[in-house]
Amino acid sequence: MEIYYSAQLPKIFRSRVILPVRVEHHVDASANASKTHGFDRHGTRCYYRHAFTLTEERFDAEEFPVEVSVYRELVLAWRLDDGKWLKLKESADRLEHCRKCVITLPPEIVEEADLARSIARR
Repeated sequence: MEIYYSAQLPKIFRSRVILPVRVEHHVDASANASKTHGFDRHGTRCYYRHAFTLTEERFDAEEFPVEVSVYRELVLAWRLDDGKWLKLKESADRLEHCRKCVITLPPEIVEEADLARSIARR
């Protein structure tokens, strides 16, 4: 769990995050989506991760239908020792092209309410 939980956590914040003792992982294969919640020893959420990929149906050179990935998003968030959250977001579009557009936003410190609003839409 530790490796999975902290793999993308910036080193400068590693001593400040609250570690989860319980994790719930949900996958919706039909939507190409997954969501993970981590909870501390008090049952309070301290880790969040969601990932999804949008696809479109296209046709290959022989006019057979194929499903093509066109957009991907990953959001990770860790609760810090002061109650705020460290949030990372990476998105990629034009996945069907040779020159993909990958955007990794810098780490952002957000309030619990701001995090809740942004993940409620997912």
